[in-house]
Amino acid sequence: MRTESTFFRLLLVFVYFFGIVTMQSMAQTVNVTIRLNTATNLDTIRADDFVQIRGQVTGTIIPSITWDQNSGIIMNNIGGDYWETTVQMTTGSSINYKFWTGQNATTPTFFNTGWEGNLTSPGGGGNRYFVAGASDTTLLLQYYNGITTERQQYWRPFQSKPDSIAIYFRVNMGGVIFDPATQLVDVRGGLPLGTTTWAPKILTLTRESSSVNAGSFQSGVVYIAKDSITPGTLQEFKFVIQPENWENVGNRSFIFSSKNDTTISWYYFNDRAPSGPAVTADVLFRLKLNALEGAGLFNRALGDKVAVTGAKGWPPATFDFDTEPTMLKMTYNSDLEEWNLLETFTKFPNEVIEYKYYIHWDTSRVDTASANYIPGLDLTNGWEEPGVTGGGNRTYVYTDELTQLPEGDFGYDQQFFNSIPPEGLITNPINLTFKINMTPATDVNSNPTNPLFRPGIDTAYIQFDGSFVPVTQGLPMYGETNRILLEDTDGDLVYTNTWSLNPPTFYQLCYHVVYTSPSGDIENGGGVQRGRRYYQYIQPTSINPVVWPTTYELNELVWMNDSLTVEDPPQLIVGVDDDEQIPIDFTVSQNYPNPFNPSTSIKYSIPNNSLVQIRVYDITGSIVKTLYNAEQNAGKYEVLWNSKDNEGNQVATGIYFMQFRAGDYSNTIKMMLLK
Repeated sequence: MRTESTFFRLLLVFVYFFGIVTMQSMAQTVNVTIRLNTATNLDTIRADDFVQIRGQVTGTIIPSITWDQNSGIIMNNIGGDYWETTVQMTTGSSINYKFWTGQNATTPTFFNTGWEGNLTSPGGGGNRYFVAGASDTTLLLQYYNGITTERQQYWRPFQSKPDSIAIYFRVNMGGVIFDPATQLVDVRGGLPLGTTTWAPKILTLTRESSSVNAGSFQSGVVYIAKDSITPGTLQEFKFVIQPENWENVGNRSFIFSSKNDTTISWYYFNDRAPSGPAVTADVLFRLKLNALEGAGLFNRALGDKVAVTGAKGWPPATFDFDTEPTMLKMTYNSDLEEWNLLETFTKFPNEVIEYKYYIHWDTSRVDTASANYIPGLDLTNGWEEPGVTGGGNRTYVYTDELTQLPEGDFGYDQQFFNSIPPEGLITNPINLTFKINMTPATDVNSNPTNPLFRPGIDTAYIQFDGSFVPVTQGLPMYGETNRILLEDTDGDLVYTNTWSLNPPTFYQLCYHVVYTSPSGDIENGGGVQRGRRYYQYIQPTSINPVVWPTTYELNELVWMNDSLTVEDPPQLIVGVDDDEQIPIDFTVSQNYPNPFNPSTSIKYSIPNNSLVQIRVYDITGSIVKTLYNAEQNAGKYEVLWNSKDNEGNQVATGIYFMQFRAGDYSNTIKMMLLK
């Protein structure tokens, strides 16, 4: 009996617990999607954006959650300021929770150590509250509440309209010099919010005066009719400090993924985070125009002038040179025989100043009846195309020094208009040969966006754009009439032509390749950055003095749609002046400085006229840069390397070898680049 009694007791216990487990297993589990918008976060979340849900659950939730950072639920960014996660909860389970934001998992945003402020909700306690129902659900979009006053948990920083989409823009001005009391920030862009010209503003932003970032945020909302938007439409835009201080970044963009209100992920203006304190300093710009003067393209005695522009804003499309404030006029220093500008800036260290030089010619230069007439000159296009940037804007990294000086061009102490030093002026005729391999233009894989080039049908041209070379040849600076026809006489798709280049002219050539098609001319390149044009240089036959060839064949180029080849110029090496005696031996000195960043110099001497070859190799033995390859007279010399390869790309930190050959003599030195 005792045995049976024990057995039945055990059976009852088993049935009881089995029933409980069975009942628990039968409890319904539902998916709950929680969505968050952080546009109302009054603090900055940087590159490692981190958003968590932290709280307390009555019942069951997967994944588990507590108020501790180590067990919070990490949300996924789904675009812009939108965050989302899906959890599993048993029906009837409740969650008391808040959102937490940080720069990463352990570094909270400044405000309230990452936590939202108190909210009004049914659960009380200033927390958000939710009870899981009997079916899967997606909660209403919630906005991060980073302030101490109580607001409803679905509060948004803009008004919703039933027939319109609200687009909320936000920019942090804390990393640039900006006075919110006197300056305004616009949003400008293309269609559908803006126009094809980007000239009119989309909207003007207003200061978030209550921001914990001392008002560094500017924000605003623009509305567009829902029926005018197709999901998937791309919207490009930029921020602009009125009147014309545009961001120096690529076009920003977002995609209309739906017809719902949206907020755009906030940005730093110019992508610059605060790095203060700001420094007030004088920056000295130094410019020589020797080469242009030698070619008759600049003469200050006739009233030709030059300015720095871009450093304090870019001018509008049309402007008056004398009154335009963004044209910072330079003055001529007769002692130094150069143009100078000492301009005061207040900027953060490491902030980048973008600029170019601009020539304003006297009107007599386009007067056919004047002795000063220059055929082909366009007075409205005095912009330089500096070889040192491949035609792009010059850049100067601001420092904390009280007096600052931008680096010279290609190792020189000064900068030159178009980066052409006086040695770059060619004074003898040259039969110049261009060679362009058009094969990639015939292939849809390498030319996917254009009508393909049709050999034997289409015509190919060199077209100068912005170069002063055509002007020295009596051709216009811009337009179709400055073209040079290319021909393929042997059917190998290498199109070539030899052009008689008349002096005085320049060793720098920049151009596009254009070919005909049924839909019109196809022109490669474009944009404003390095690689928008081909840049090539004529190599002298000897140095000290510079001697130019009478015939020259440029390196063969391969047609590309964009990111065109940009060569570095030849090193116009001059003799060292400290000792005029002819050396008795070949010598090569260790580069100085070493380690270096970004430039270093190598001094050497040769006792007799020799073919000199100076090349830089990486640790794999591959040629990185040819610094010199030509005959050279006996003497002492110095060559500079700017840590760029033959394609004009900056090389990586590491060890490099410079190999020097002259006649039967050779030597190799080890160099170290540090960044």
